[in-house]
Amino acid sequence: MKYIAHRGLSSKAPENTIPAFTLAGQKQRFFGIECDLYTTKDGHFVVFHDENLKRMTGVQGTIMDYSLDELMDIEIKKGSKIKQYPHLRIPSFTEYLDVCAYHNKTAVIEIKKIHDITQLTDLINLVDERIGLSVIIISYNINYLKYIRAISNSELQLLTETMDDEVIYECRVNQLDVSMPKEMIDQKMVKRLKKEGFKIGTFTVDDAKTMIEFEKLGIDYLTTNR
Repeated sequence: MKYIAHRGLSSKAPENTIPAFTLAGQKQRFFGIECDLYTTKDGHFVVFHDENLKRMTGVQGTIMDYSLDELMDIEIKKGSKIKQYPHLRIPSFTEYLDVCAYHNKTAVIEIKKIHDITQLTDLINLVDERIGLSVIIISYNINYLKYIRAISNSELQLLTETMDDEVIYECRVNQLDVSMPKEMIDQKMVKRLKKEGFKIGTFTVDDAKTMIEFEKLGIDYLTTNR
């Protein structure tokens, strides 16, 4: 089972920031570093979890309504051990990719929301520029993943809170693996998905006992804050 750092090592530094990604990169146990992605109003990719800026920055507003330059003037003011990391800002996607590449970690990229689906071509181009970088692209939006599948052989995972025949069919025909909340994981579910040939991811698991149980079940990827 491969471990993925959720929004970086978000228990030790504010989520989705360069320090969180760097700390995760320095930990041998982590196979990959996960981030969340939006586009700015001027067409750049930035790393942030919430669509609204309020929780992490204190600024009211939707991240997609700002330009990249405007976002660079906004400080991260909340998160783990924030006092150790003053003057943090929202990272660009390329900064995140550079950290993953430097530490030889798989970039696990959750596409949250973008202005135009054709911008995913730009995303793939940015990834492909980093020769040798391992990437897994994940999203709740299956249309994003279908678009990427048409132009890329990247490993893709559908984030889902529903697992039925329709979801399994869509994943099979589009060559998507699956990732689901830890509450959905049981032996019957894992056995069925493994029989269908899927890799299985789960999130967000922070206790050692559950990690051991999931490894025994045959889970492929486990996302954790710790």
